[in-house]
Amino acid sequence: MVENEWRAENCPDFGAAYCQNPYPYEVCEGAWDCDYIEEVFYEVMAYYNTDGNEYVNPEDDIEEEHYAIMLEYCDFNNDGNLHMCEIHACIVEMENAWRAENCPDYGFAYCPCPVDPEPVCEGAWNCADVAMISEEVMNEFDTNNDD
Repeated sequence: MVENEWRAENCPDFGAAYCQNPYPYEVCEGAWDCDYIEEVFYEVMAYYNTDGNEYVNPEDDIEEEHYAIMLEYCDFNNDGNLHMCEIHACIVEMENAWRAENCPDYGFAYCPCPVDPEPVCEGAWNCADVAMISEEVMNEFDTNNDD
């Protein structure tokens, strides 16, 4: 919350930070974290992106019917190609749909595309910074260790 208020004031075009809670209260067996989503993303790209560019498209070695299904659900900008970050966002969206059905109180995954260059905003914290600062605050102020 504090970070997003700072960003809105100092870098309004930078966008808000959406980070997974490093201290989840709920347990959701089978939920994927961002690290695992990233692994799945790279596996999907290695399998479908046979020509090695930034897109999965008809030029790749993919069945037309399978491509049409992926296009329907994952072509967020409707350009007829599946950019790497659209595929990543689609995997995150599928994970969040699974969580909503199976563990509605667990919360959603917010995972940035690992191949999308992050815009620069000097002084902004990323999710790793937020997790580190949260841990430092908990270590200093949680004197009874009850999280």
